[in-house]
Amino acid sequence: LSSSSAASDVYKRQADVVVCDGFVGNVSLKTMEGVAKMLKNMIREEAERSWLRKLSALLALPVFRGLKSRMDPDRYNGASLVGLRGVVVKSHGGTTVEGFASALEVAELEARRNVPALIRDALAPVVNSADA
Repeated sequence: LSSSSAASDVYKRQADVVVCDGFVGNVSLKTMEGVAKMLKNMIREEAERSWLRKLSALLALPVFRGLKSRMDPDRYNGASLVGLRGVVVKSHGGTTVEGFASALEVAELEARRNVPALIRDALAPVVNSADA
């Protein structure tokens, strides 16, 4: 996302990578987590209001399971820190064993692919032209 992009573009799947400082990243992630939990609770409350809504929720269960799978933080745990000479993957502090394993997989993949060197080489023309 460029600086001219709206913050809401993150939710429109317009970017594969979002770059920000640690404070902004943490606030953004915590806000997203909070909204997801709030929506989950609100959906549950609405579904429990009557037997017809409970039946409707039961019929929609495959949809809810699909959404849960797509938004599962354990599947996507581990944020890469860039600008370093080595691989550093930050894991969520409250993650599960599965989430931590996911972060380890990300770190192993980045180490195998030598991601820090790929980033350095890709940015070298930009850095070198700025120095000139």
